[in-house]
Amino acid sequence: MGLESISISDVITKDVKVIDQEQNIFDTSKVMIDNNIGSVVVIDNNDSKNPVGIITERDIVRIVSTFSLSDLQVPIRKLMSYPLITLSKNASVLDAMKLMYERKIRRVIILDDNTLGGIVTEHDIFKLLMNNKELITTVIASDFPIPQEDLYEDFSRFWFSNSYYK
Repeated sequence: MGLESISISDVITKDVKVIDQEQNIFDTSKVMIDNNIGSVVVIDNNDSKNPVGIITERDIVRIVSTFSLSDLQVPIRKLMSYPLITLSKNASVLDAMKLMYERKIRRVIILDDNTLGGIVTEHDIFKLLMNNKELITTVIASDFPIPQEDLYEDFSRFWFSNSYYK
């Protein structure tokens, strides 16, 4: 069994926290804090719930360090990262890993027929690998599509961040 045969749907978080694009950075930060998460998907409105962007902890640090206090009340749609980088629910874990590597991102929105189906993070993928050690051999194979030095760096960050906080 390889990463190309594992559906991304088996790894995703389906209970994705969202925020309306008209809310502000304070509302967004509260959702993150209340749910102990590192990102929130921005939706167009609470009726259709179409995903239009994402805001991450890193974005918030950047925003807070460069804006004045009055600017922090602007709608999140003006601050979010967009367009969203997405994959279909039919994609594989390997597809997600390659996309994350190519786009230099840590999370991918998963769509189920153009609606929000879930989110997968690099943490979710590394947790899958650590729980299925036979998959690690596929990742360290010489023909793996992501350069080994980049994988080692990601593995190190994952390993130390997870063992340090436990």
